[in-house]
Amino acid sequence: MKNFQVIFSRQNYWRIFKIYSFAIAASLTPARQILDYTLIMLSIIRKIVGYLASAVLSWMIILAATQLLLRWFFSTGISWADIQLRQMVLLTGLLGGVLAASENRHIRIDLLDHFGNPRIKKILHLVMSILATGCTFFLGYISISFIISERESGTLLRNFFFGVGIPQWYIELAMPICFFLMGIFFLTSVIFPEKEDNSEEKLT
Repeated sequence: MKNFQVIFSRQNYWRIFKIYSFAIAASLTPARQILDYTLIMLSIIRKIVGYLASAVLSWMIILAATQLLLRWFFSTGISWADIQLRQMVLLTGLLGGVLAASENRHIRIDLLDHFGNPRIKKILHLVMSILATGCTFFLGYISISFIISERESGTLLRNFFFGVGIPQWYIELAMPICFFLMGIFFLTSVIFPEKEDNSEEKLT
């Protein structure tokens, strides 16, 4: 009888609870590490995309200003500038979309912000993020099939840079990459809604 009392005493209950809690924590540690590494990788991708967007936008401004000055003062221009600028506009829009999705600054329906109940607002923003995730992944899938058809057709961008032509699908590769990145960032806002709340507080 004393042995049973010793086994089922409060101290033993507490020891058993600590053993089980440590076992559960140990089993969750690899998943937590994978999650932390994923968030770190996403933050690195966000910085890389920001640098790329800044570089592309700066090159666009320099090239467009140079083309404008040459036409005004010398009645000439760079033969490949207009073709390259059209492609840079596409890249800038896609990279800007990735940055907006990563920082939760994408376009939203203003009607959702007029709901006074914060729980309803969270639910509606969650639904919008889920829909945005599905749409961007679908657009990424569609753009892959579009690039395959463009590659098979062999469309070339002639005189893209100093008389050198490149296949059109080289530039269009940015579409599935950026759409899938948008979907991943939207998905993180679904999994971690507290990150979205923090970003909204920073904006306000």
